Amino acid sequence: HRQMAEASPAPPSGPESAEAAPAPETEWEEEGGLNPAQLIKRAEELKEKGNVCFRAKEYRKAITRYSKIRAFTWQPNGEAKQYAGSRADAARYSEADSAALARLDQAAYSNIAQCYLLLGDYRKCREFCAKVIGKDDYKSHPNPDLLVKALARNAQASLQANDLDSSKQWVLKALDIDPKYAPARTTYRQLQEKYKLHHAQQRKQMASAFQNST
Repeated sequence: HRQMAEASPAPPSGPESAEAAPAPETEWEEEGGLNPAQLIKRAEELKEKGNVCFRAKEYRKAITRYSKIRAFTWQPNGEAKQYAGSRADAARYSEADSAALARLDQAAYSNIAQCYLLLGDYRKCREFCAKVIGKDDYKSHPNPDLLVKALARNAQASLQANDLDSSKQWVLKALDIDPKYAPARTTYRQLQEKYKLHHAQQRKQMASAFQNST
């Protein structure tokens, strides 16, 4: 089953624009770094290069482009942020800056997952879907549109890998968020058909085993 990649492989969709409030330009220049607006711009440029490859069905090249986005979207958190000091770049990002960079980061992971799905590498697809889904309560996810796509792709990858129970788990979560999301609905129908086939095969095997035992 083929789905469109997240963000803007299917134009004109893309991450929401962020109202960047960077520190004064001279302050960033003195430290040799990029201000938040420049980081967002670089990440957007890489995303579009990945989108060009995606539209050309050059999925491995697209993965390379999307993977480079993290060089501009990574933000220290936890201990890394705690020990970075008061002059750490992350400490000077506005809330909008951080949200825009985090969204670009998740969009890149989502796009990479879609590329792996189309390449038939279902393990890698699920791995990158997990990076979008995260470990927190999915109902409080900061980007529910990216989340539902990741859940649906995870369901489709699980289905293609014949992991029916995992596929059911993920597709039901996707439909819980957006009952009308077409890729999730398609996967759900395909899953039902696979379950029917699976149960029919089980009944046939049981009947054969019973006949052989008599």
